[in-house]
Amino acid sequence: MYKKIFKSLVAVSLITAIMGTTVLADEVTDLQNQKDQKQQELDNYEDELAYILVRIDEMELALAQKNNEIEEAQKELAEAEEKLSLQYKDMKLRIKYMYEDQSKSLSEVFLTSESMSEVLNKTEYVQQVYSYDRNKLEEMSNTAANIKELKSSLEKDKNELTTMTEELTQQQAVLYTSISESKDSLEELTTKLKNAQEKAARTIVASSATSQQTANVTVPPTTANNNSALASQVVAAAYNYIGVPYVSGGASPSGFDCSGFTSYLFGQFGVSLSRSSSAQSYGGVAVSMSEAQPGDIICYAGHVALYVGNGRIVHAPVPGKTVCETSVNIMPITGVRRYW
Repeated sequence: MYKKIFKSLVAVSLITAIMGTTVLADEVTDLQNQKDQKQQELDNYEDELAYILVRIDEMELALAQKNNEIEEAQKELAEAEEKLSLQYKDMKLRIKYMYEDQSKSLSEVFLTSESMSEVLNKTEYVQQVYSYDRNKLEEMSNTAANIKELKSSLEKDKNELTTMTEELTQQQAVLYTSISESKDSLEELTTKLKNAQEKAARTIVASSATSQQTANVTVPPTTANNNSALASQVVAAAYNYIGVPYVSGGASPSGFDCSGFTSYLFGQFGVSLSRSSSAQSYGGVAVSMSEAQPGDIICYAGHVALYVGNGRIVHAPVPGKTVCETSVNIMPITGVRRYW
């Protein structure tokens, strides 16, 4: 009777522990997803900022070039207007001397000329001088008008560039604010995630210790034989599944979850691992992180991964991701187990 009651209490405590661990694991996963999304948001903001900074730099160079062109046009316009003024003054002097006393001039033309042909030649010369002056004035006037038009066009371009630069600068200021807010949110999520991972790790350790002491629930012992050849084969096989999608409960090349991935890898070489991450964290032989070798299982709160050496792991991360290689320091390490 008492034995049955004891077994029932143990079962209840185990279920409660498992449910608590599952809730904590879900919280860790949710926070990790939120952190990943916030990091992606931050990356997008920083990419956009980098693009805007390049555009602002281009605008500043274009404005500098436009200012130089405007200054050059202003200089040419001043020279053209000065030449036009001088030409106009010269023409007025010629007009004064040639046409001031037109009757006298014409009389002199007739009196001093030896023939009608000479009269016509002198009269034609006067007309040519007049035509020259007129054409020259029109030419210079047109030149000055063209330069004025060019200057006006350059100033319009400059105003447009200035407006674009101001708009980009405003976007830059908005992005700085967004980046600052995203960094604050990311820092807050990182702290929450770390706390949740540490809490989950403590819960897993406590629940596993309690369940093994009170219910005598043990993981079938596995003796590590230090078979480095087997470990190398497991590591080599892991890379064959890079890119396989994460699937909750998955334990095949069509989709893996974290413990499904590690158990599948070792299963291909005749080594049986428990199917849950918490059970895997108590199987095999415990080693320290400083002694970890390729082929060991790195244990986290609610997560396991295959160590491949040089501070790297291959694992099935979270929903929406795929099997990948990454740093071992993705979250606090709770243990290292050796099954080979």
